[in-house]
Amino acid sequence: MTSSQNRRENAWKSRKQNQKPHGEVKSLAELSDESSSGVAGYVNARKDGD
Repeated sequence: MTSSQNRRENAWKSRKQNQKPHGEVKSLAELSDESSSGVAGYVNARKDGD
């Protein structure tokens, strides 16, 4: 196997092993921030403003 072919194959293997198909896992603090100031906060603000 040539060195360029070996390099290409190793790069492919490392990409396959390091996949995160759904993105990073969020911490509990990040999730709680989203729920308190996310879409629900926007909907409640609109009801109060109408």
